[in-house]
Amino acid sequence: MASRIALRSVLLGGSMLLALAQPAIAQQAQPGDGANVEEAETSIVVTGSRIARTGFDSPTPVAVVDQTQIKLAGNVNIERTLVQLPQAVGSQLGNAFSNTVPGGIADVNLRGFGSQRNLVLVNGRRFAIYGPEQVVDLNTIPTTLIARTEIVTGGSSAVYGSDAITGVVNFIIRDDFEGVEGRGQINIDHPTGTPVVNLDLTVGGNFAGGRGNLVVSGNYLDRGSITRGERGSFAFDSLNDGCTVPGSGTASSAGTPFTPAGGLGCVAGGGEPGFIRGGSGDIPNGRFSGIPAFGGVNAALNTAYAAAGLSALGSRGFTFDDAGTAARPALTPQDDFNLGPDNYLRQPQRRWMINSFGHYDFTDNITGYLELHYSNNEVSARLAPTNVGSPTLFDVNNPYLSAPLQGVLRQLDLAETGRINVTTGTATRSTTPGDGLAVITAGRRYVEVGPRMATERRNVFRVAAGLRGDLGSLSEGFGTDLRYDIYYTYSRSEGTLLLENALSRSRLQAALLSQGGAAPVCNIFGQNIDEACRSAIAITASNSTVATQQVAQASLTGTAVELPAGPLGFSLGAEWRDTSTRFVPDNFLGSGDVAGFNPGLPTSGSVGVTEIFGELRVPLIADVPFIDSLTANGAFRYSSYDLDGVGGVWTYLGGLEWQPVRDVMLRGQYQRAIRAPNVGELFGGRNRVVGAANDPCSSRGNSSERTDAVRQLCIATGVPAGLVFGAGVQPNNIFPADFGGNPDLQEEVSDTWTGGIVVTPRFAPGLFFSADYFDITLDGAIAPLGGNAQNALNLCYLVIQDAGSEFCQAVQRNPQSGEINDPYALQVLNANTGRLHTSGVDLAARYSTDLGFGFPALGTTSRLDLASNFTWLQDFDVTPVAAFPDIINQCAGSFGPNCGQPLPRWRGTTRATWTVGEVALSLRHRYLGPVVTDRYIVPLRQGSATTPQLGNIAYPRLPAQHYVDLSFNWTPAERFELFGGANNLFNNNPPITTQGPNSNTWAATYDVLGVEFFLGATLRF
Repeated sequence: MASRIALRSVLLGGSMLLALAQPAIAQQAQPGDGANVEEAETSIVVTGSRIARTGFDSPTPVAVVDQTQIKLAGNVNIERTLVQLPQAVGSQLGNAFSNTVPGGIADVNLRGFGSQRNLVLVNGRRFAIYGPEQVVDLNTIPTTLIARTEIVTGGSSAVYGSDAITGVVNFIIRDDFEGVEGRGQINIDHPTGTPVVNLDLTVGGNFAGGRGNLVVSGNYLDRGSITRGERGSFAFDSLNDGCTVPGSGTASSAGTPFTPAGGLGCVAGGGEPGFIRGGSGDIPNGRFSGIPAFGGVNAALNTAYAAAGLSALGSRGFTFDDAGTAARPALTPQDDFNLGPDNYLRQPQRRWMINSFGHYDFTDNITGYLELHYSNNEVSARLAPTNVGSPTLFDVNNPYLSAPLQGVLRQLDLAETGRINVTTGTATRSTTPGDGLAVITAGRRYVEVGPRMATERRNVFRVAAGLRGDLGSLSEGFGTDLRYDIYYTYSRSEGTLLLENALSRSRLQAALLSQGGAAPVCNIFGQNIDEACRSAIAITASNSTVATQQVAQASLTGTAVELPAGPLGFSLGAEWRDTSTRFVPDNFLGSGDVAGFNPGLPTSGSVGVTEIFGELRVPLIADVPFIDSLTANGAFRYSSYDLDGVGGVWTYLGGLEWQPVRDVMLRGQYQRAIRAPNVGELFGGRNRVVGAANDPCSSRGNSSERTDAVRQLCIATGVPAGLVFGAGVQPNNIFPADFGGNPDLQEEVSDTWTGGIVVTPRFAPGLFFSADYFDITLDGAIAPLGGNAQNALNLCYLVIQDAGSEFCQAVQRNPQSGEINDPYALQVLNANTGRLHTSGVDLAARYSTDLGFGFPALGTTSRLDLASNFTWLQDFDVTPVAAFPDIINQCAGSFGPNCGQPLPRWRGTTRATWTVGEVALSLRHRYLGPVVTDRYIVPLRQGSATTPQLGNIAYPRLPAQHYVDLSFNWTPAERFELFGGANNLFNNNPPITTQGPNSNTWAATYDVLGVEFFLGATLRF
């Protein structure tokens, strides 16, 4: 029983799918967010099927957002339009507010399963990918050219191939344009006044007597940066959970940190839970630790401590005054460095882009088409100045230290037991007792070098060329309306990441030691870094990434036969794809010598696949009582991969559409989908990532888990016996872990069920309503061993408790202090290790009516359009480790380190648009339901005996958020249009939490800009 409780407690440390599964989202059943997309009377191809049909009705719900809605939302990047829809959110690492390295991209995440599990298309064809993740950067999508966006959530691998686990986003581009159109738009946020400028120029025209058309469009975007310091109302401070003095305020420094899930909490210990100002233990004046505390068995060392004024020295070590002449014990949080102000809240972006679309009718039955794309994106991240906190060698007679402190170093040197190796980047040095060198963990924030800057410059080129046309009919009743499409696409993405204001570990170590009897170059005690030291240790690093994708496809669609209930539509085809990626870090990054940015090893590889696919749409019954129509559909795809772990795989789907009467349609579908591992997951070199986690062998773990069995396991895995469960084992709340690829990975497999009803009553023209249930299960989720660093530790020490297990073997520690710290990092490689499951109901309604009145100055009549789209989330379950299928993180309605982005039960948008003459006014309400921290929800739902009380958690509930947006569109002249508005009209600040990835909130979910005004104009010639 005890082991089972411990097993459940594993999941408190973080879901292994945190990097994979993003916030849950909703799905609309029909044109979304008030989109006025008319159901075409002619046959069109709707995303989710290759068979042409009339209108947007399909077995799987399709959300459609047109150009008008994109414009009224005021977003110049399509990423933000998608994040505001119920069925999609911005990725935690792929949005303008992530400030991550590497970063500089924008992606889309359907259903919360991660951006790598949905597919992005342009005109029904795969678009350019970036990096080893093989994901489309939405910064390369020309927002102004989008005619509409069609979104299908739920597996679509049978129709489109791998990666369509949770669905497809298909951007339909305006590719038949005549004239000249210029558009300009500026967005300005109210708190800082930082502008975003977007300019577009589109030129198009027919040629060859109307047989051809060519469109060329250019775009320039300049997005200004906003730092956390500029949004001080919630983002300035680095906040921690703590016990505050009553009445001291929510961000007081008058408090002490605590672990909410352990100990007596705040109430029993005095004070109340709240936020306290915190930060990093690596501070500008230096913090020197990893040495015995005062009062130990070494009397000579205690005497030296006392002489240096360190009689109160504890596990956090000591620091200096500004002059570097006097030392004292380091304190927390008083001495901690505030990481907040220097970091970007919104990353700057500068983009140049050109797109060209052309087609030419060679004959009435043969049309050639061409798509060209080139873009140059530059996006920067800015982080707090570089810190180094690793074992460091010092001369015991360092001239910058006082005589008493030199005495401390001398005693530390004499107290060494045997040879100690100190690794600094590319160099390893040894020290022995009495050799004049002492080892101390030197934790310093090198503010003199300046904030870390990471600038990503990415060039993307794509060409798509093909032939399409009509083949006519094989006979009068068989093989009619045959159409073909043959195309080839090639894309290449080249990215360079320039990392500035980093440090060289090896150069720093060399600069701290005497060379030939001269004084060390660097004095890091206090604030004494001079230009000579800065020049000696500061470096610039870089890496480059090249990703290519080739696709060749041929397909044939048409009517096989005429059945009594209608035409039997079909589609057949074959496809070949090849994706390859090459990631090359420079010597600093590749060797691990860089400090300030995560190191990494070269990655290269390719994935190739050959496929055949087919689809049927079969009308079964029509025009009989209680069956106005009954139609079945099915599809299959066989994929042969050049990967040993995947090989040949089948995907398939089947569904029904039943209209008992003309006004009502019932629909349902089952889909089997797969995702083959990408190049990064297969062949990625080991990459060191520093992140937040708790070491069970330190004082940061849950006190109830500090058993003798855990103690013995800590000793067996490298913690000195006298330091187990001490604060010195983990002085900071972060430590490094090495992640890397596995060429033996298998495919991920998902099963999706959808079922719903669509009502379009004839007695209420203009009214539409739909409700759809969805259920998606993903098995074999690819993630690091155990899920993440926290789970690897918990599985080792709290669950399996076997030093020989793969989880314990992944642990490396500093033999002197027991710390997991550079160069001793967790070794966590990829595996098919987990399971994801989500379910819920999507609700969509819209109504359009002529009001019958107007205003003489504007128009004689007016129209009201109402649209609402909501999702109720029933389940969002994460099984971190498949070996323990009963241990599930039930995340619906929660947020935090286990579940990631907030997953509210209810989420949706409602828009009302009033149009009179050439003027349209639109009011939109966005709603995000309340969520509760997963530190409480997850163990509670698991029935854990260690579930903390809500009263011991600082601000455990994030309240519901209401955002109101107002916009207008005015066409005073035939060729001139003016539009604008204000988003987050009432300046709703985001809820504050220490459990978000940055900025003290979840910037990918909540609005962080305050009121954002936008104004734009379109001029046509």
